[in-house]
Amino acid sequence: MTAPRIPPPTYEYLNAELLEQGSGRVRCRFRPTEEMTNPLGAVQGGILAAFFDDTMGPAIFSISEGRGFTTVSLNVSYLRAARPGEPLLCEAVVVKHGRSQAYVEATLTRESGGEIVSRATAVNLFLDPAKKG
Repeated sequence: MTAPRIPPPTYEYLNAELLEQGSGRVRCRFRPTEEMTNPLGAVQGGILAAFFDDTMGPAIFSISEGRGFTTVSLNVSYLRAARPGEPLLCEAVVVKHGRSQAYVEATLTRESGGEIVSRATAVNLFLDPAKKG
């Protein structure tokens, strides 16, 4: 398996900045651009999901004890539109983890005003390095 790159390489594309990290917790700033919008001018939902994924992954990595992991479910609730040029803060917290999986919750808020834009939950499966496939 390839050594993990934390923060992930997609941070550059997503205009991400790692603000804080601790055991099971990560906080990032994302600066969406015009290229990340849907036809109505709002940040596309898949981009918001990528913001969550790139915040939740490092949070899990911090408690993984060197184990690999993969996302098996990511659920996003979209509450408000996000606009390009509007900085967003994403905070992810590993709520529970065990030998085989981790459950993570995250919130995406407007940096100015703190309004919640969306929420997400994810389940990640820790990989057994002895098993292939």
